[in-house]
Amino acid sequence: MEDRPRVAITMGDPAGVGPEIIIKMFQDRSIFDFSCPLVIGDAIFLKKVALKLASDLSITPISSPEEGAFASGSIDVLDLKNIPDEVSIGQPSALGGKASVEYIRTAVNLALDRKVTAITTAPINKKSIHLSGFGWPGHTEMLADFTKTKDVALMLTGDGLRVVIVTTHVPLNEVSRNISYEQIKTTINLTHNWLVEHITESPKIAVTGLNPHCGDGGIFGNEELTKIIPAIDASKKEEINVTGPLSADALFAKFESNTYDAVIT
Repeated sequence: MEDRPRVAITMGDPAGVGPEIIIKMFQDRSIFDFSCPLVIGDAIFLKKVALKLASDLSITPISSPEEGAFASGSIDVLDLKNIPDEVSIGQPSALGGKASVEYIRTAVNLALDRKVTAITTAPINKKSIHLSGFGWPGHTEMLADFTKTKDVALMLTGDGLRVVIVTTHVPLNEVSRNISYEQIKTTINLTHNWLVEHITESPKIAVTGLNPHCGDGGIFGNEELTKIIPAIDASKKEEINVTGPLSADALFAKFESNTYDAVIT
């Protein structure tokens, strides 16, 4: 494999915006300056989307990443041929859910086999996923299942801000009961280990509270006292540089990237 990383881009739900985003993204020829991108999807369907957008990009079906030309002006598509002639755009369906899962599963397998360096996923539709018979609430849980990974956390990142979520895809009225000492402690450990491996040998981590004013000593909730603070204290004993709990509104309003390497919330 050459120096540029090989990136597998899953097409997402065919009834959604993913195919259109992919076409418009490949019109920016500079992506080939720093990567070797290929799409995991349906080549004929992507051709139709390109025609609809009046794009001059050529769609090239391939059967393996090694066949990719990664040339400006074309899109290499690992063609799963799993979309019929007619798709109801904007409508959830079992067909769309099944196809989008097949794209992600294929991309994960390629990554595990080290045939691609990274995966980028176009949007999926959770209702379509469920209509197709799968129970994952989102990408995070799906990727954990495909990789047989027990402990995972979702990190959102951009412009120096990294935010790691303790609970994912949970209704707001169920967040409190889904927060535990163990989950917070695991999330701190995962975040610390990732930062050490990828960012800095001495990461600084902030943890936000759950309740207004971080519970204010238990007046507005006791999750800080019973779960969050004990997890932070245990992490400090393991020499992890973690601070909190901090009020989320104040922290994010005045956040500076050189203060913390990641925020757990």
